[in-house]
Amino acid sequence: ILSSVRHIPLKFLELATSRLVLSDDGNDLKLTGISCSVQFISKMPATLRASQAGDHMYPAAATVVDLIKHRGTVNKYYMYVIQVTTMDSTMYYIFRRYSAFNTLHENLEEKFPIEAGSINMHDRTLPYLPPKKYGGRSSVRSVAEERAPQLITYLKELCALPKKIYHDDLVRAFLRQQLHDDLPYELPSTGPVFSEARTRSSSLKSVSSKPKP
Repeated sequence: ILSSVRHIPLKFLELATSRLVLSDDGNDLKLTGISCSVQFISKMPATLRASQAGDHMYPAAATVVDLIKHRGTVNKYYMYVIQVTTMDSTMYYIFRRYSAFNTLHENLEEKFPIEAGSINMHDRTLPYLPPKKYGGRSSVRSVAEERAPQLITYLKELCALPKKIYHDDLVRAFLRQQLHDDLPYELPSTGPVFSEARTRSSSLKSVSSKPKP
């Protein structure tokens, strides 16, 4: 049963007298116990395994189009709705907090010190991420809205980088659909809440690594 289940794109399996362990990226699947029946609960996002599907499934563009509030049992925070378009024109949505952007940015700067300007600032090609707001909170809509145009610019510049960086595993993992991206979402009938046009009037603030005048 394990060999057959591994090739079925599922989010959850209900197994009689068995236990299922599924990793966040959908690659690791472990079964323990003896099972005689499998019930399909729901499918994973259609592009969850895009990284294994060939170059045509690589993201070609990504932009922030909306903002939604996550209401958990403990924390409440806003997530950015990112529209990703692959090289074969497939389109899907992912949901990321600002903290996910920040983690990606820090990891890229560490992995690519030359492109981050860590050795020589004149060699920097990585885009700048809007800085953390220590006085603001991710649960405040105005704070999240203020960052949106800047994150649109960040994603646009990130997508324009050479494949060495743009197709790096860090970026691909960030833009790939994950289990928590399987949320019911439809773009408003009026179109994207945020668009690139809004970035023209928004001045991008630099992170601490930006060179001082």
